[in-house]
Amino acid sequence: MYLGKGIEGFEDKPVAPGRMWHTDNPEATIKEFGGDTDTPSEDSHIREIREAMDKASGVTPVVAGVIKTRLGHLTSGVALRLTLIGMLSKNDRKIFTYGEGLKKICRKVLEILNTADIYKTSRADRLIEVIFPSPLPENVLEKLKEAQIKKELGVPAEQVLRELGYEVVKES
Repeated sequence: MYLGKGIEGFEDKPVAPGRMWHTDNPEATIKEFGGDTDTPSEDSHIREIREAMDKASGVTPVVAGVIKTRLGHLTSGVALRLTLIGMLSKNDRKIFTYGEGLKKICRKVLEILNTADIYKTSRADRLIEVIFPSPLPENVLEKLKEAQIKKELGVPAEQVLRELGYEVVKES
């Protein structure tokens, strides 16, 4: 609730987001009172609950955004990787676990559809590959230089292109 002093017609003006009051009276004031006042104990309680939830989730404070101070300019992939190494290793384990689970589920569904003569597939068609994108930003120029070096070392062009994310189409 608000107590407005020295503002003409204040009681008739609605309180809403983005609403502004104005007056020519230099003695006018608006005071906030009632249930909307600052409550330090409630803020502290909410902060403690958030910290406990962060600990229970196992997400590192940096990733969860709990650390409010400035970490510096983490522009390189190496700096990010070192800062987030704990979370990245946990992410890799989850990618493996969920990826294997998704492969098995897809294989079973395709097998059931094949057995029911709804969608015919061969055993080779049921080999599923699950690809999760990297959580770190990628430097495209760095990847291209790496691909060029691999090609110079004798790695087949099809493999280099596949690693860059291009689909190699074989002409028949």
